Amino acid sequence: MAAGSTIYPLTVDFGKTPIPLLRLIVEGITIQGSATASHAQQVKMLQFCVDHNIRPTTMEWPMNTEGITTALKTLKEGKMRYRCVVVAQ
Repeated sequence: MAAGSTIYPLTVDFGKTPIPLLRLIVEGITIQGSATASHAQQVKMLQFCVDHNIRPTTMEWPMNTEGITTALKTLKEGKMRYRCVVVAQ
């Protein structure tokens, strides 16, 4: 990461998190935590998405044995990207 950058964790892992403290201090990297954005910020972010036609990227599989097997295989192989959706039809 670039010196002076900021990390914004989007998920929580309750296990041990290895953090290279010396590198953070030397390079001035910040870790910024926040439970959620305020309602006004969420509305502003959603409006930005609407204004710029930003849509989520998803990978979809049918909700059946083959679809779930394929989705889990994709996850185990580390090929899952963005959001996985199992679709009931």
